[in-house]
Amino acid sequence: MANGQEKEMKLTSTKAARKKFFQLPLVKEKIVAGSQHTLKLWNQYLDTRDRKLSRTGMAYRIRRTNGKAFEATIKSRGETVNGFSRRAEYTVPLQQAKPVLQGFEPQVDKKLQTLLQEDELLPLCTVEFTRKVALLQLSAVTVVEADVDTGTIKAGGKEALIGEIELELKKGQERELLRFTAELAQEIPLLPEERSKFSRGLALLDEGKPKAKEETAVPSWTEETEPVALWRGLAQKAAGTALDLLIPREEEEFDAQGMLATLRQLGGLWLVGQPFLSRTTWKKGKDLLAVLQEQLEPMAYLTGLSDAKAKPFPEELLPLEPGRKWLEDQWVAAAQQAAEACGQEVRAALWQLLYLCTLAHKKEGLATLGALLQQQWNAWQQDEQLLGDAGNPDPWDRKEQMEKLEGLLALTRGLGEKRLQKRGRTYENQWWKHCLSYARTGALEEGAEQVADQELSLSLAALCGQEGLRTEKRRARAWEAGENLYKEVARHKEWSCL
Repeated sequence: MANGQEKEMKLTSTKAARKKFFQLPLVKEKIVAGSQHTLKLWNQYLDTRDRKLSRTGMAYRIRRTNGKAFEATIKSRGETVNGFSRRAEYTVPLQQAKPVLQGFEPQVDKKLQTLLQEDELLPLCTVEFTRKVALLQLSAVTVVEADVDTGTIKAGGKEALIGEIELELKKGQERELLRFTAELAQEIPLLPEERSKFSRGLALLDEGKPKAKEETAVPSWTEETEPVALWRGLAQKAAGTALDLLIPREEEEFDAQGMLATLRQLGGLWLVGQPFLSRTTWKKGKDLLAVLQEQLEPMAYLTGLSDAKAKPFPEELLPLEPGRKWLEDQWVAAAQQAAEACGQEVRAALWQLLYLCTLAHKKEGLATLGALLQQQWNAWQQDEQLLGDAGNPDPWDRKEQMEKLEGLLALTRGLGEKRLQKRGRTYENQWWKHCLSYARTGALEEGAEQVADQELSLSLAALCGQEGLRTEKRRARAWEAGENLYKEVARHKEWSCL
């Protein structure tokens, strides 16, 4: 009998990456001598007709290894965040593929017998796969079992492919496992897989059935909550959401605007979380986030175009519509190239941020969430007053201010502070409008003396403002694009309106 807690990182990657996984220098140099082998595994998951075990957070699995030994395993639902799961696991050997209700742990045996006294366990789904295995010595104290699984899940007459990399912590520190994952993400594309093989099998069974209505989440923290654990959880969730958004599911489009919104929230949390991190760690994360936003802006423009077209284009700029369309096409082409170039780098940076979150530690003087929020809100309001006294400041000077607001709102959201949330969102909307106004005014002030120059500058600045991001940097690009637009206009007599 083997009982304990299973801690593992479940990941998806490309077929080519899985094939070369154990040959990667980062992996190969850590393999424990003699630990590499290959297994043929057959799993069958069982439950009652009305899924009593699943509804109580349990999974019952029978496994056969290499066509010989059988075993039964009970797993709890546990917790899965960004592919890393913790769950209780109880295993007993079997003589044949027939479920038993005792021999696990006294409390587990009792629960099984109570739930199943009038029901029998029935097969729900079958999983067959080949597992390539090796132990990795990550450090003097941390050992991980690395598995590369390839096979199929069958349920309800349907079938789904398996292609996963699992990193199970055998002993040592979770932090070192996450650091290794971050290093690995620089070598091959990695995304967290939140679904277990069993949950994927249930999804096949339920395909086409109406989904149950999800319950509205209630606030899960109070002003007395310890802030460091809450901050770490929110920051890791934001980084994980960004990873999920990076590669959309089938029949979904890349949500670049959602990606940038998630990164702004993560950036805001990072600013608020400065007290929990060393100066070096905090700066490293801040720099990573700055690079991520810079790389993803062109990708965001791809979906931003449809948003911009949904808004009425300023009436005074309507004669410039043909030129605007041409300019959009140029930016789309550039955005597509940027998206293809930075995908791997973005994934690696997000995994690095997930690792850096684990380095957060408790700070004296900030024992509660209430104390942290009071300190941070006071500092935010002082900074805002200084900027407000400047008259009509460059909105880009307020970017960090607005990101910090995102972080404070994320920490406050679970407290049910609706008035504060509404005020924060109103302030954000006003700021984006200021970006557009400033971009238009600035374009006219930058030497656009002739009427045609002014109109063209205004058009380009409006494009920048509708994106609502980095208006100062966009202005330089706008002028360059404007020069190209003039050359293009010269070749199109039908654009004489320009």
